[in-house]
Amino acid sequence: METDSQDPNLRISKDKKIKATIIFGLLIIGLVVTLSYRFEDFQGFVTENVQFTLAISLVLYTALGITFIPTSPITLFLAVLLGPLQAALVAVLGNSLSAFLEYKVGEALGDIFDFEENKARLPFNLGKLPVDSPYVLLFGRLIPGGVRGLSFIAGAYHVPMPLYLVTTITMNTLSAFFIAYGGEKLISLFIKLPFM
Repeated sequence: METDSQDPNLRISKDKKIKATIIFGLLIIGLVVTLSYRFEDFQGFVTENVQFTLAISLVLYTALGITFIPTSPITLFLAVLLGPLQAALVAVLGNSLSAFLEYKVGEALGDIFDFEENKARLPFNLGKLPVDSPYVLLFGRLIPGGVRGLSFIAGAYHVPMPLYLVTTITMNTLSAFFIAYGGEKLISLFIKLPFM
């Protein structure tokens, strides 16, 4: 009787099954969180417990990393509640943690499905897309769905982590400050309208 220590192919197969099970479990958890998310409950809790706002926000940013739900409403809510600077800083940290998680999920999925070997067969020569280019990593995040999708793809392509983190934090900083300051100003103008 052979053991998996004697047959390396069997061992690789078991490792892939374990990774696939973990990824599937995380996706199920993400789906459950997404379906049970009620903004009114969150808003009430935050206004009653301001001291926990930052910790809750970081958890939400990171948890939403495995979903395609945008985190901009959290940033806007924090900008109104705490001010735009604090909201932007929390958004940068939370979205960067989320992007790191998405990268690692993409990396695991790439390993499970042998992406390096199969990318040459992608349609439209997508396997030749220079995902490890700083320009693709920066400007790809401007495409709708690019924020989350690019992180998964960068993980599957095994983009060097320092390059990935620098480009991710750069775009997260620009977008967080834009959303926090711009959104807070728009909301404050809207609140001052005569019919409000």
